[in-house]
Amino acid sequence: MKRSINLQQLIAKAGEMAVANEWGERAYKINAAILKRDQNNSAACTRLAKYYRLNDNIEEAKQMYLKALDIDPENRGAINNLNDIEKDNEENEEVDNYGSIGDLLKAGQKSMTKGKYRLASKLFLKAYNIEPTLTAAVSLAGAYKKMDKTDLVEKLYRDTLDSAQSDAEILNINKIFTLNGLKMV
Repeated sequence: MKRSINLQQLIAKAGEMAVANEWGERAYKINAAILKRDQNNSAACTRLAKYYRLNDNIEEAKQMYLKALDIDPENRGAINNLNDIEKDNEENEEVDNYGSIGDLLKAGQKSMTKGKYRLASKLFLKAYNIEPTLTAAVSLAGAYKKMDKTDLVEKLYRDTLDSAQSDAEILNINKIFTLNGLKMV
């Protein structure tokens, strides 16, 4: 009897942590403990998959989402996340098709006009990583802003300012970011 009480407590705690958006090592251990006691707990599989995904262990995440679907074919979280992983892989393949900064920026702008902000951010990020130009930085910041990733916009703005070689360059960066509605206070 005590074992099932402990299992119920683990399940309750795992649910609380998921609602609180806590996906660290403790969440991993709790959900792994749930699966050790109940291998057919689809929710624990889904939560473990999210942990793996957040830690960039995409293959392990896919396997855990598939396990969740084996247990519960109607698990919308697993279905949606598998679809998202597939879309992410397709976007990564598309980004890999471009090599020049010009092509990346052009494809990124096209993606922005279509509302494909995540793809645009990947294209702009690759361009920025090849050569951290102001154009690439502003384009990337614009995509991040559309995705409501203001923390990344702020970081990019600071990094761009830090790389400035002169006061004139700093003024230009401030001007361009401000004109594009990207300047962070």
